[in-house]
Amino acid sequence: MSITTKQFDQLTEMGIDLWQGRTSCCIDDTKQYNFITQSQQNVTNLTKKKLFSDILRSLNLTIGEVKAQDDHLDVGLFNWYFLNKNIDENQKNEPVISFINNKLISPDIETIAQSTNLKKQLWHTIANNLL
Repeated sequence: MSITTKQFDQLTEMGIDLWQGRTSCCIDDTKQYNFITQSQQNVTNLTKKKLFSDILRSLNLTIGEVKAQDDHLDVGLFNWYFLNKNIDENQKNEPVISFINNKLISPDIETIAQSTNLKKQLWHTIANNLL
């Protein structure tokens, strides 16, 4: 049985969880993937990227609220994991951006900034899950 987005949103607001089939690869076990190691220096470099600054602004966050952890950025509301470019040589298509269990998983900002398709995926994911 299929339902509309509005019906799904209403059921979700009532606390009714629905099973949804996924059309693309979803990453739900972060331990099996290689992520870019994060440091405070990486956060400082990210703030120089317009796309990253725009994302923070859209989430009403400041750079002071972003903390570098071992393999992700702690952004308060969620953890942001950046995939290592060499995670899967068998994957021929563009990486998928996903949001599962308060974990945003995406390629690095430079890769996203160079691809309109990835930018669309990122903004769609943010709009649907974080705003």
